[in-house]
Amino acid sequence: MKETRRLTEIAILISLAVVIELGFSFLPKLPQGGRISIAMLPIFIIAWRHGFKWGVIGGAVYGMLNLMLDGILYHWASFFLDYVIAFGVIGFAAFAKKWIGDSPLGFGVGIVVGSTLRFISHFISGFLIFGQYAEGAGFNSIYIYSLSYNVTYVLPSMLFTLIIGIIIFQPLKRITE
Repeated sequence: MKETRRLTEIAILISLAVVIELGFSFLPKLPQGGRISIAMLPIFIIAWRHGFKWGVIGGAVYGMLNLMLDGILYHWASFFLDYVIAFGVIGFAAFAKKWIGDSPLGFGVGIVVGSTLRFISHFISGFLIFGQYAEGAGFNSIYIYSLSYNVTYVLPSMLFTLIIGIIIFQPLKRITE
């Protein structure tokens, strides 16, 4: 029965992430993908409540749903770097609970760690796949192009997720115990 409850909760949280991404994003999608959103928050909750393995699985499933419902594939590697890996690495947020403790600070550090790893995945995708746009955008370096493009949506998304995550941490903890 416990496994059924876990899978149901994870499915609900992934569904919530999809609803947030498609219905409550702050700005429209950028030209090569990405948008400012707190859709990662339910995935962070999965990682926090159920650990690394389930966080990675939940993030990867969300990434594939995100691709199917609202994504763009410019290259086969984008499937992995911009969707499966980028959201799967959010599962690493679970380690902050072990290192720092089950606290708002630990949850916040987990959000920063997971978001940073997500950024790295998008950054790698940016210079491998989207580097061809760098020169046309006035950038001399594909690395600077990828950095500047991806930071415009991953950083604000991380900050909004961090603020809301810390605000809801204690009430969420009370209702899930």
